[in-house]
Amino acid sequence: MSAVTTRAIVLRTVDVGETDRIVHLLTPDLGRVAAMAKSARKSRKRFPGTLDLLNHLDVELALRPRRMAHIGRARLRTAYLDIRADPTRFAVACRLVELLGRMAPEGGAGGDAQRLYEFASASLDKIEALAPDAKLRLFLQLESLCALGLRPELRACVRCGEELEGGDAFLFNLGDGGAHCGSCRRAASAHGGEGGEGPTVPVHLGTLRALEQGLRIGLEQLHRLAMGPRETREAEQLVGRFQRFHVGLELRSDAFLSEAFAAAPRTA
Repeated sequence: MSAVTTRAIVLRTVDVGETDRIVHLLTPDLGRVAAMAKSARKSRKRFPGTLDLLNHLDVELALRPRRMAHIGRARLRTAYLDIRADPTRFAVACRLVELLGRMAPEGGAGGDAQRLYEFASASLDKIEALAPDAKLRLFLQLESLCALGLRPELRACVRCGEELEGGDAFLFNLGDGGAHCGSCRRAASAHGGEGGEGPTVPVHLGTLRALEQGLRIGLEQLHRLAMGPRETREAEQLVGRFQRFHVGLELRSDAFLSEAFAAAPRTA
């Protein structure tokens, strides 16, 4: 058994029995870790309100070969109170941590673990600071997929590498992770199919350019990004279906997120 002290973000919690709790953590040193917190629901000395979803912690972990880690102590670094006070912010943050909880590698390599942890920490800071509008929701979802190694190709044909051009809709192939240009699409059709693996989503060039620009400027500058109704509708469909195809299921937080935005007061 070895003892490790590390920073961590709480991705998920599961109560066990009358007093214990399994806590899924994202750490910069160990990647995603599931750890048992014995007596977590009654010990105010060891766990003074620390082991809640989204919390940013310093934790002491006891690592055991081929067995679940144990949490010795946990100290709260950040509770993200502004996120918890706003249903839309909280819903956006819940989808972020659910996606990372399902897709982040367990026991990831040092560089990848550090990068994902820093992405999650920075993203929670931005969710707390920025207006939780539809563009933040869309681009945080896309940035999360990129951080997990699922960055879609938004500028060039995913088959031949030529830059996409033209005003007609392209077919974005979810399995290939990008659109096919007209030449590749026609060549595939001549051989009896669209080519590539997985279903397709129609998307116009303006939508792909808007998604590319949004990733380039970052969440803090999204107010500069103009997206019309068609671009917004296509972008949400593309990113949503891309996520579901590669995650393999619907995230439970997606329904909560839709409800939170539907109930939020509209601003002028």
